[in-house]
Amino acid sequence: MGQTQDTKSGLRRYSKIGSISDNIFTLYYDHMGFIHKLTPDHFEPDVSLTTLGNSRGIFGEPPDMGFETALAPQYISLKEIIFYAYVPANEPQGNIYTKKFSNMHLGKVIHSRKTGTAYIRKVLQHNTSEGFLSSIIAEVINPFGIEEVNESSCLSSSLSINQAGNASYKLTLQSQSINSSFQDLDIEKTVVIPGYSSFLITRVLDAKNALAMATMPERALSNMSFQKDSWFLYNLGHKNGRMWSIYAKPCNYWFQHDHSLSLNVLKYIDLGKSHTLKVKVIPNTKGVQTLEIPLLKVIVGNANLLEVKAEGSFDDTDSYVMKISAASKALRQGSTSLALVIWGASTECFVTTVVPTLKNSCSYLKSMHHIPSELIPLEDWISGVHKDSQGFNMIKTLPINYRPPSNMGIAIPLTDNFYHADPSKPIPRNLFPKSKRSGKFKQCANMSTREECNCTNDQKFSHAVAFSDCREKVPRFKFPVTQYPVSLGIYSENGHTPVETPYLVTMTEVNRRENWKLQHSVPENVKKLKNYLESHLNAPVYNPLGLNLSIKGSELFHFRVSVVPGVTFCNLVEEFQIYVDEAPLPFPGHTLIAVATAVVLGGLIFTAFMFQIRNIHPSDICQKFMTRNKVNLSNFSINQMPHR
Repeated sequence: MGQTQDTKSGLRRYSKIGSISDNIFTLYYDHMGFIHKLTPDHFEPDVSLTTLGNSRGIFGEPPDMGFETALAPQYISLKEIIFYAYVPANEPQGNIYTKKFSNMHLGKVIHSRKTGTAYIRKVLQHNTSEGFLSSIIAEVINPFGIEEVNESSCLSSSLSINQAGNASYKLTLQSQSINSSFQDLDIEKTVVIPGYSSFLITRVLDAKNALAMATMPERALSNMSFQKDSWFLYNLGHKNGRMWSIYAKPCNYWFQHDHSLSLNVLKYIDLGKSHTLKVKVIPNTKGVQTLEIPLLKVIVGNANLLEVKAEGSFDDTDSYVMKISAASKALRQGSTSLALVIWGASTECFVTTVVPTLKNSCSYLKSMHHIPSELIPLEDWISGVHKDSQGFNMIKTLPINYRPPSNMGIAIPLTDNFYHADPSKPIPRNLFPKSKRSGKFKQCANMSTREECNCTNDQKFSHAVAFSDCREKVPRFKFPVTQYPVSLGIYSENGHTPVETPYLVTMTEVNRRENWKLQHSVPENVKKLKNYLESHLNAPVYNPLGLNLSIKGSELFHFRVSVVPGVTFCNLVEEFQIYVDEAPLPFPGHTLIAVATAVVLGGLIFTAFMFQIRNIHPSDICQKFMTRNKVNLSNFSINQMPHR
């Protein structure tokens, strides 16, 4: 059977947690922080739910970390006390270490069997050959009980103290009462005199005299007498059963951060951005003084990646609040971890260290979206009808296997992108050789029907060119589209922010269509950067704030907006579509109609002019024509009558 000890991340102390009787076993912690025991013939989980982080289901009740010797208390103040561990002069050299305090006792709680508890704040080792070789400084939580007269009759007498050696003193009772005397039961009890050294009784010489060892010889005055009730007796010996014990301190701090229950959060920090973590350490230390020193220690894994600053203070409830800000300043991606250590926490606490991970990169939840000028509800998209105040339907259902026009004309599409694809239906506008060579299915490639394309609802409503085969309905606008606001927003786990400087964007039409133009304003402090980027990207660069679009073409326009690199780690790209309807006839339709109308009107005017010159009256011609027809009709009727 072996003793098992444990510690927690970030702490510089450990505790005994019990023993295991198995000869062969393995202990491991799961991802939730609970311990399990595995032996060759069975598996034993920790089923104890009494306290988080403890393992009493496997190790039993927590062990006493005390050792077999007497302790001598020495008060420094009412709230601070020193306990000296006594090592007899005849103790074998090999056993001395078993009668000394060690670092394992730091942060534990010492208990008296009578009454009293104290929190161990410091462990001291002394360079002496015998006597008190170690001690602890403790903070009193509950007062320690003293001996009564019925337990030690010597308390009913006055006491005189005389030096008998280097640290040895003779204690003499000055009462003549036969009831007042030293007894063997008083050995290893401690005489405590306020303002002076304490004395641990090591030997009883007779009923009136005893030998004792001073805890602080420099404060022990020889040939001094103390009246009854001015000195006290404490029993922290072990001769008649150990009167003291040491156990792990109950969890003394609660940890709270950003209203989150996660112990290992992951945060992304984009280029030029910062993130602030707010943590609070709430003391659970009834009766223990809260020291005005920082309760948290912050350890940065990669100090060269992010600029980390920490500020901490105590609030009105003695809770320690710390704000940690991490800023991304360099064009360098990577990740680092922060260790937030409650250095004074007990090993009984389930959480002593929280390790958030900060990534200097793009969050997978960060994306850019186009904000339409008018939001159309989903149910209207499904029905295909959404009318404005003038009764104009703002949703266009695209023809099957639709392709937008090219610069060569409506009937000659040259794009490779199909919209509302259906391989089982004919392809319109496919008469010219160039149109026949263009156009490729993506989602519907090698499919025979639209059902086989397996388009999801998200793909049917997606603006991405990758899902153009599935796209059925698009926003519809009247010709011409002027000053359409291209509003863009960045969405992430931290919420929504508009796209504005220092972000700059490029904008293209994916089907290589023209007849559109952008208008934007460029601040003076951005012009130089804009010119630099345009020379390197070989594309126009725009200020996304106040960006307006005008379209003088017809039918579908498919735009792609991209944020230029250098201001973010993310590849922010967004696409949106606009269908322009009720457009006038394209060239040369208007010209041909105007020419034909002019020719007809000119011919009519010329004819009327000629009639006027020749004195020809169209009404007379019509009357003569009608009269002649009547005569011809009469003659025809007479000739057709039968002869009698």
